[in-house]
Amino acid sequence: MKYVFALVAALAGPAWAGTDTPDADAAAWLQRIADASRKLPYEGIFVMQMGERMKTIQVENGANGSTSASRLVVLDGQQREIRCYRNESVTLVWDAKGQRLERRLGSRHFPDLLPQNTARLADNYIVRLGGVDRVAGQECRTLELVPKDQYRWGYVLCADQSNALPLRAVMVDGQGHPLVQYAFTSVHKGVSGKVDSAPPNMSPTDEMRPIEASAISVGFLPPGFAKEVAIKRKLPNRSGEVEHWVFSDGLSHISIFVEPAPKNVVSMKGQSSRGMMNMLTRKLGSYQVTILGDAPWPAVEAVAMGVVLR
Repeated sequence: MKYVFALVAALAGPAWAGTDTPDADAAAWLQRIADASRKLPYEGIFVMQMGERMKTIQVENGANGSTSASRLVVLDGQQREIRCYRNESVTLVWDAKGQRLERRLGSRHFPDLLPQNTARLADNYIVRLGGVDRVAGQECRTLELVPKDQYRWGYVLCADQSNALPLRAVMVDGQGHPLVQYAFTSVHKGVSGKVDSAPPNMSPTDEMRPIEASAISVGFLPPGFAKEVAIKRKLPNRSGEVEHWVFSDGLSHISIFVEPAPKNVVSMKGQSSRGMMNMLTRKLGSYQVTILGDAPWPAVEAVAMGVVLR
């Protein structure tokens, strides 16, 4: 399996060096890719690599016109299944206590990584079309999303030549080094799958409700970022509710968690071992504020420094 990703990385490198194309051509391909990820029925198996960690995942997408429901099953490690319905998803987890249901914010997953309307990306990314490559035995067209500033990561996609379904996706840093890689090993289009059209009838461990009056306000967002979610929720290992805000530019996401500060709270910052996540924790009055994002450090730091008490 390591050989598979070594090969993927070797092939992906030269393909990133695409050329600028007319805006209309690049924009049309980008929207085709976003539409195909949601509207096409398909099933397949892909590998995901973050740093030294790798997972194999089975995915099914049952599409009906403009709506779809997806089912992802992790094939190694802890038994885990994720089901996505429109703008939310739930995770079924099996452990020593049996099966439990956890609610997740958003429903994005490979190959459905792009926003529904890709036009919002044009202000903050340069889109380049590259040459033809081959993934999972099928020809695909390479497309590169290059950030225009320091506030977001870049992406390299390779989409099926005939129907634009992404067969490979790589999140890259400012030097073009891969942070996260996805690649189908096998995929079949036109398969309806066995995905339920509605979430399972179980009570999730994480209840959510809208924020009516927040303890904070956010004074600065990087260009292109907008609020997508603002809720109160209960999280594991937390005695009370936590405010959870999510901001996104359509590809990168930054979350803010607000909760009562423990007695000995210590401000800290750090980067995940795999490089894609950055975090900063601050104490504001009687609150602890944690800012976490799959975005470069300048974006996370800028948002964190702009958070103030109301």
